[in-house]
Amino acid sequence: MSVVITGIGAVTPAGIGIDPFWERAREGTPLVGAIDRFDASEYACDAAGQSGFDARAELPSRFVKRTDRFTHLSVHAVRQALADARVTVGDQVTPERTGVMVGNVLGGWEFAERELRHLWTDGPRAVSPYQATAWFPAAPQGNICIDQGIKGPARTYVADRAGGAYALIGAAESLLRDRADVVIAGGVEAPLSPYGWLCMETSGLGAKSRASLAPHELYRPFDAGHGGSVFGEGAVFLVMERREHAERRGATILGGLAGWGVTTDGYMPYYTVEPTGQVLGRAMRTATERAGITGADLGAVFAHGSGIPFEDVTEGYALHEAFGARSSQLPVTAPKSGFGHLLGAAAPADTALALRAMREGVVPPTVNLDRRAPGIDLDLVAGEARPVSGLEHTLVVSRGLGGVNACLLLRR
Repeated sequence: MSVVITGIGAVTPAGIGIDPFWERAREGTPLVGAIDRFDASEYACDAAGQSGFDARAELPSRFVKRTDRFTHLSVHAVRQALADARVTVGDQVTPERTGVMVGNVLGGWEFAERELRHLWTDGPRAVSPYQATAWFPAAPQGNICIDQGIKGPARTYVADRAGGAYALIGAAESLLRDRADVVIAGGVEAPLSPYGWLCMETSGLGAKSRASLAPHELYRPFDAGHGGSVFGEGAVFLVMERREHAERRGATILGGLAGWGVTTDGYMPYYTVEPTGQVLGRAMRTATERAGITGADLGAVFAHGSGIPFEDVTEGYALHEAFGARSSQLPVTAPKSGFGHLLGAAAPADTALALRAMREGVVPPTVNLDRRAPGIDLDLVAGEARPVSGLEHTLVVSRGLGGVNACLLLRR
């Protein structure tokens, strides 16, 4: 049995839908800008990838009032994904055989901050009765199930920036174990609130604003000027099925999740990653082996590309550990530098872009990569998109604080 992807929904800084997202990524269009959602002048970084999504124009006002923005983004992206896959829960698939898997990091702090202000200024009676159900990371999962009438397996993965990759792996495992026929899997993040943004600043992962750089130039994976991630908001969800189920209902197959590998560095408290790249490399190698291929069959890598110097360098080490001499010939890209690191949605976003890249035979560029950092010996795609013939397999790399690693091997 194999797992395939039949639908994609996206709400990103590029707009609504996978088409504008792919087009902006392929063109290397910078979408990071100065934060206009709140006054970020006193923060270390005042730039982000912001979505212009208007929830009140797309969703019922009563629903919007009771839920946080990360739920709004998720529900709308899932609706898109199901429409793209031509799936209606209760029609082509029963509610009990439909699942949901979500990756998230922060939860819903825009809603929570507003209600906490009410608590401290006006007292507990002024706080929304939906406070408890609106902010916590599993809120999108529950609201997706309610919106679509889903009654199958549902989980939320909070694994720092690797949460979205874990969600896709969880979906594949549920399908292969015959616990569901269709699983909607992806991730979401809405970090653009004063407290949420402060959490990203104090995590030590974020870039710092610099007078010498415009906001869209701050995020620089693998570049000599790399100084951390610039984060963004968005939601990307995929409809996943067993191949035979998709073929039976006449679905258009966009690609497959052919393999995956998960490891944990277990190196040192508060250290992001193990310094040799060996443990991450094992996750990469496991993903390819599970897919029945070798590094020679791999056509491109969508790197984690955090822009954190230590992570960038060790990601290069890991690719050499996994694929040896082949690693220096693999096109490697981190297009997220153009629209922002979407945290829980980062791996699903890279997966969506990788699927389109394989279909079109073009690898999108890493934005802001002007001069490679010392110690990084990779074939980095920079400047403009690169045509790649025979692009049949792509590796998506995801990693998070605490040394969690999750790698996805996609097949055209």
